[in-house]
Amino acid sequence: LRSRRACRPSRGSPNGDVAMALRSSAVILMAALAMLITPTASKVQVVRTALGPQSAGHRWQYVSKFGFAIGTGEFRVRVRQVRRSGEPDLSGKKLVFERHLDERWPHVETTEDPCDRRADRKDPEVIVGVDGDWGPMRAGRLSQRVRPHVWYFALSACDALLPNGTFAFDVEVDARQQDGSHFSVEAAWAWQSSMLTLLVCSALLVRYWRKACRFWNHIGELHPVIKTLAGVIVSQYAAQVLHIGQLMIYSGNGRGAPILEILAEALLVGSEVVETSLLLVIAMGYTLTQCRSGVLGLCVPVCSAAAAFHVALVVLEKVEEEASHKFTGHEGVKGWTTLAMRLALFAWFLRAARSTAVSDGSLKVRAFLRQFAIAASAYFLAYPVSFLVV
Repeated sequence: LRSRRACRPSRGSPNGDVAMALRSSAVILMAALAMLITPTASKVQVVRTALGPQSAGHRWQYVSKFGFAIGTGEFRVRVRQVRRSGEPDLSGKKLVFERHLDERWPHVETTEDPCDRRADRKDPEVIVGVDGDWGPMRAGRLSQRVRPHVWYFALSACDALLPNGTFAFDVEVDARQQDGSHFSVEAAWAWQSSMLTLLVCSALLVRYWRKACRFWNHIGELHPVIKTLAGVIVSQYAAQVLHIGQLMIYSGNGRGAPILEILAEALLVGSEVVETSLLLVIAMGYTLTQCRSGVLGLCVPVCSAAAAFHVALVVLEKVEEEASHKFTGHEGVKGWTTLAMRLALFAWFLRAARSTAVSDGSLKVRAFLRQFAIAASAYFLAYPVSFLVV
């Protein structure tokens, strides 16, 4: 930026207008996402499922899973009917809450007759509550002595005499470790990793602040890019703080604080939109070759594409339901869609940077774009590498 003093912004300049457009689009997007985002599944979760008699073909449904560490964990479960108009009252009906060890789960899924999947005749029976209320809570214990195990839970109507039709039920499952934690075993280090991330973000924030101050003392003002990127870093830092608060509450009650999760996700997605848009518009020549014209024209489609990309991911996450084979929010359709979109944005970035380098012809611009492409590659390829490795 110091080498391009001709592009130093003034009020009403294209550079300032672009930065303002980026920030405004992020604010609008975060407000929209706050209405779209729903809290992720907790381990005190309510799952809606459908059951019916043998003729309906819905006698057995997967409900949830939980990874228990070595020791004796516990679970609690209760059921209520979601009664629609004209449906019979199923109060007092007994359904079986089946527990399946991870070693048996592949066999369970391949067993054709769902009523032959039950392995333990001591699986607890849960009673449907009266008039749509919750039935009595049933509790149980599961012990792991050699290694941690993932237990899969299912609801069965094989032994219940249900009338014809398919009926909706809410199943509340509360699973916890021996020490009372609601973290499944695969998320046991979530707290430590989040704190480490916060420390790294703190170091980055301090370093960026010092560099910005030196730039201010040298030039006398801050470029809109510096201000915008500062907003991105602060937003991501705030999102991480809210995420840690969510984890602290979640560990105790198994539900977390939905408002913290919604705010954290909105801040994170909004900052990613601005960051992606900023990388793309700089690669297209913003602050490099388009100081006087064409900047706002390229900013609108770039911001729109980045926003559409992130909104699509949120919608996918909302539509997809929990599955027995999914342990993170990035498996299945959402994960592969994110991978494809990230690679598409990366290809767009490389093409734009190459085009700018060719059209400008300046050795300084080309040298900058080479270094800039290396840094941007780390951002665009971080998710694909993590997705394929993990």
